[in-house]
Amino acid sequence: MPTEPGYEARRKQESERKRLRVLQAAGACFAERGFKKTTMDAVARRAGVSKGLVFHFFGNKQAIFSAVIEDGLRQWSTLSEYRASSVEDDPLGELRALFLASFDFVEQHPVLILFARDDEGLGQQYRKQVVLCNRRWRDRAQRIFKRGIRDGVIRDVDARQVATIFHRTQVALLIAESRHGAIPRYDRATIETTLDIFIRGIQRG
Repeated sequence: MPTEPGYEARRKQESERKRLRVLQAAGACFAERGFKKTTMDAVARRAGVSKGLVFHFFGNKQAIFSAVIEDGLRQWSTLSEYRASSVEDDPLGELRALFLASFDFVEQHPVLILFARDDEGLGQQYRKQVVLCNRRWRDRAQRIFKRGIRDGVIRDVDARQVATIFHRTQVALLIAESRHGAIPRYDRATIETTLDIFIRGIQRG
């Protein structure tokens, strides 16, 4: 009997949707419980799939954790770039968008807060990937600072140094409002106030 047209494509799409659901569920479990206390049973229950399907997609807990981290870091970089790119004609607006994107993202992908807190030595284990993502973020911020200086909207500052401070400020806020074992929910008023103070400090006249 011939296969219904499009059946194979729909089957692959459904499989990918389930895989992404498992990744999201795993990220939430790891963020709440840490790596050691998270079980494949817990991930399966949260995703609403069988444990066998979780093993089919990822093989073991280390593999699913690595997939969660790699996917999260990639999506974080993509979102930050996208948000910043939407206001490239406004350096100060671009800095705001770049800064705020991470808080939105971590609320949806809380496993990344483990790196900010360096839980269970994960910062060392995945150091190369994290360093690369952070460098890309700071490089983007540095380019924005340079453009703002050139356009006369940002004071003549050391763009590289200020980009590093900007990044450290963001990380400090990410950690400050993140309790161990809880999904981060950020106080936007505190974040906006901190960002406003920073921007006023670098803004020309």
